[in-house]
Amino acid sequence: MTPAALQLLQLLQQLSQARIRFSCSQLSGVAGGRSKEPEVPARISARERLAMRLFAVLDDKERSEVMLARAQFLQLLLQSAPQRLQGWSDQDPLDRMPPSRLFEWISHDFERLELAQIEAQMTAGEAARYLGRVGPAPSSPG
Repeated sequence: MTPAALQLLQLLQQLSQARIRFSCSQLSGVAGGRSKEPEVPARISARERLAMRLFAVLDDKERSEVMLARAQFLQLLLQSAPQRLQGWSDQDPLDRMPPSRLFEWISHDFERLELAQIEAQMTAGEAARYLGRVGPAPSSPG
């Protein structure tokens, strides 16, 4: 993979973590549902714009490789969900949920959503390559 493609993959993971942390701060009731750091949404938007610029400079083959690598990574995260979410229930009240559990819960939801978005954008050839790498998708909790 080219340095730009690797930089984009790293940026996508940073974006994912920033979105998760921001959602956790909103759901945990910090400052009436707002983040402690009001500049976080602006920083996330700036990184999203950078990701789009990096994506635009890649050729089709590199874009495909980034998309497949990201999907494969998300699939690995989702495969770890049963261990990460042991005893988890989406009925657990947020005000009594430990921060680490809230983080894992939100992470799992974001991982599923991002993977579904990537899979929906795959061409038939990319989908075949992806399934060859990860096999059929396992069922996940939640």
